[in-house]
Amino acid sequence: MEQPLLLAAADGPGGGIRLSPGGLEALRALSAPLHVVAALGPPDGGSGFLMEQLAGSGCSFPGSPGLWMWRCPHPDWPDRELLLLHAGGFLGGEEPEDGAGLRLFMLQLLLGSVLVYGSGDGSGDAQEQLELLTYAQKLPHHLRLMEEEEDEEDEDHLLRFVLPPFVWSLCSTAQAPEDEELLEAEDHNLEPALASPPGPVARCILTLFPEQKLFRVADSSLEGLTQLCTHLLGCDPKTEPGGAEVGGAYLAALAERVVDAMQEDAVLRIGRLCQEAKEMAQQETGDKWPTATNFWQDDTFLRNSDTSDTIPQHDDISQASSSPWHDNTDGDTTQQQEDTAWVEAPSPHPLSPMPAPLCLVYNSDSNKLSLNPRALAVLRGITQPVVVVAIAGPYRTGKSFLMNRLAERRTGFPLGPTVWAETKGIWMWCLPHPRRHGVALVLLDTEGLGDPQKGDNSNDAWIFSLALLFSSTLVYNSMGTINQQALDQLRLVTELTNHIRVRVEDEDPAAEFSRVFPSFIWAVRDFTLQLREGERLMTEDEYLEDALRLKPGNGRVVQEHNEMRRCLRAFFTHRKLFVLERPTADANLARLEEMQEDELQPRFRQQADAFCQHIWEKSPVKELPGGRQVTGTMLASLVEKYVATIVKGEVPCVESTVMALARTENTAAVAAAVAEYQKGMEQDLVLPMDSRASLVDVHQRWERHAVTLFLSRAFADNERTYQCQLMRELEAAKEEFCRRNEEASEQRCQAVLRELWQDVEHRLQCGDYAAPGGAQLFQDDLCRVLEDYQWWPEKGVKADAVLEVFLREREPLAQALHAIDARLVMMERQREAAAAKEAAAREAEAACLKEQQCSLEEHCRQLEQQLLEEQRLRLKEQNRLLEHRLKEHWTLMEEGYKHEAEKMELQIKQLQEEKKRTENHAWIISTVGLLANVASLFLPGVVGKAVSIVGNMIQRKL
Repeated sequence: MEQPLLLAAADGPGGGIRLSPGGLEALRALSAPLHVVAALGPPDGGSGFLMEQLAGSGCSFPGSPGLWMWRCPHPDWPDRELLLLHAGGFLGGEEPEDGAGLRLFMLQLLLGSVLVYGSGDGSGDAQEQLELLTYAQKLPHHLRLMEEEEDEEDEDHLLRFVLPPFVWSLCSTAQAPEDEELLEAEDHNLEPALASPPGPVARCILTLFPEQKLFRVADSSLEGLTQLCTHLLGCDPKTEPGGAEVGGAYLAALAERVVDAMQEDAVLRIGRLCQEAKEMAQQETGDKWPTATNFWQDDTFLRNSDTSDTIPQHDDISQASSSPWHDNTDGDTTQQQEDTAWVEAPSPHPLSPMPAPLCLVYNSDSNKLSLNPRALAVLRGITQPVVVVAIAGPYRTGKSFLMNRLAERRTGFPLGPTVWAETKGIWMWCLPHPRRHGVALVLLDTEGLGDPQKGDNSNDAWIFSLALLFSSTLVYNSMGTINQQALDQLRLVTELTNHIRVRVEDEDPAAEFSRVFPSFIWAVRDFTLQLREGERLMTEDEYLEDALRLKPGNGRVVQEHNEMRRCLRAFFTHRKLFVLERPTADANLARLEEMQEDELQPRFRQQADAFCQHIWEKSPVKELPGGRQVTGTMLASLVEKYVATIVKGEVPCVESTVMALARTENTAAVAAAVAEYQKGMEQDLVLPMDSRASLVDVHQRWERHAVTLFLSRAFADNERTYQCQLMRELEAAKEEFCRRNEEASEQRCQAVLRELWQDVEHRLQCGDYAAPGGAQLFQDDLCRVLEDYQWWPEKGVKADAVLEVFLREREPLAQALHAIDARLVMMERQREAAAAKEAAAREAEAACLKEQQCSLEEHCRQLEQQLLEEQRLRLKEQNRLLEHRLKEHWTLMEEGYKHEAEKMELQIKQLQEEKKRTENHAWIISTVGLLANVASLFLPGVVGKAVSIVGNMIQRKL
């Protein structure tokens, strides 16, 4: 290209857009793979300069409105094309009217493989510049992935499958070195750099886009610009939703279909448009695109219900295809039951199983860990709680075969007939839970430990550590028996203090592991011994506990062996053992995937069924410290943060990771609660309402629902920052509805008075009032208008104020007609209306203060309920740990290890003190009091209310 070409522009004042034939022709000529960098921003935001730097010398993008394109060879891959799309003239420039700007933004978004928003720093308040990108807030209302109507929250997660990564290029005059160090430490992720809580546009960006990055570009240094360009050029090429790389023919067809759809419907169905564009491009080029090896097959894995490869089911096993995901909880009339009914429920749409596993964590040949964005997208789309079962153990011991049985499939996780390890990294399979409604089962198959081809023991440690951090149940798979060799293969357990921290500051990290580690199941394969101690039969669990007994002696070897046993006993409070015989004869092992169920050894089938049944029925939902259940969306965030920490060479910390996750989830909880409130108010209000009180009744009902929804999702809001943010936003939304109610009332009253005054206007035009007796006639008509107006229904809250203005405007008319009595009537009614208006204003002011007090009381009431439930969960966890440590203390004493028993006794005393603090309700009263005190800073109606609320709680001896 000799110069940038116009691809799309506004098409007249109607809000439509048109495509340029010349731009489309040039676009069709581009071959795959194609890297598409799309950029926009205010005129002084540097987006045009950035595009010119990527394009190289000789390119200058116009600043006039429109979507401009430039093609050049990719500087890093000469066999690939780089396409630059720049939206000129937006966000402060000559922006098109009537929605054309939003339509051009959506077109740019759907064509790009990465989106760049360039802005200045706003003279110090950079985040305000991000909030200028208001188009992002409108995307959920105009874009849908599926053809059918989906739940809005589900659709927001699904959009992440098709929207490109988001990059904010922040231009500033100078850049502090510490700012760049912080950005690099966070891998340039946007979220940690945002103020807390982020604004509405920032929240939308964090929710909708699969990846969000921030790069600072300073005038005084080229380093930031270089880093940004390197990142953009390293982004993946453009693909269609199935994962196949595309060229210009597909993009041109997609642009045509999108623009056509914009003329027909306000909502773009992206899945259908992309499929139609794909068919058009294939027909035009004659190419057959390869089928991508990922979850997107036919409709998406969310729609896939293929169960043809399932293992034959026993009568007592419910079928995986029975859609156990609908929540049929009946509503109730009591407030507590009503609150419960509004707690976030599982998605109403059944989750069908992924057709095949995906690699979640890549482990390269050089033992470098990285994440698969498509697997993360699958997790983010799961809004239900997850049971996460991970399997670890030596390589080539049949882990994948066992996991396939948990998935009720013969094939899935790859098996291999050779001595080479088959699984690399960590593979994931998401399925509907076969036993629990509204719960997803996530299976994680990890790379085998001890593979001699790796030669890096630390890599094994990180894979094992991630399996522990991700899962709610860890299965350790080994062969033969539990002997010293088998225990030695678990030596990684003794090194976990070097790879995992529970708290940021912790003198004894190992003491806290039992709080956060998953339940532990040991599966011993090809087991041929008899579970017998002399003449006494042993259970599997007795065999495990006997193997973990400390051996007597003080020698170095004995102490090393005992350290392994001590760690397993201390770290895992829930332990269980399953032994499984060989599934079939040696000659058949190479074709396990092909064998029917009845071809396997009966004893193995019985043992494997017991193993699966236990996991299906007993494995807990993944929880965070404090008892908060983890959804697939939250698990995706945990995975990202843990892997990013390891890649940076640091030790992952559970506490700091959970706090970072809490910031994201709490921000989303505020947004969801406000959206629920807005939706309910729009649904129930019929403006104008007769009184402010009737509007407030509706407000209080939906405020209660919003608070319940927020508290069901938020956690670790220790400073009540996010709940106060919710209070502010709900109060502002209520006042906006009150303003709209007043406006609707004004319009209604003005229309009523215009209608009633029509006869008076007609008589004025006819001169009836100028004739003898006209003054009396005017007075009679005026009284009739006033009486009819008084009895006219549904005028709303501004009836008196509008009447006062109406009469004041017509007082000169009475004077001109010499209608003295009528004028006196008008003046009297004006005084009455003015007095009523002033009284209404005083009542509204007092009512507003009372409403704020009611709002605070509702927030405090529900917070108190949540804290009591949190107290119950804490005590349950503390009792579990206390029982485990008392049992361990007794065992150590029995084994003769008095020194270790004394250390355990100290831990028991500390835990008992912690339990006493939890049982004392002072912390609950303090937390509720904190919320009330902070609320009084921005709600004038609640000043002094905190003392009353806390006093009532103390009187109730909470």
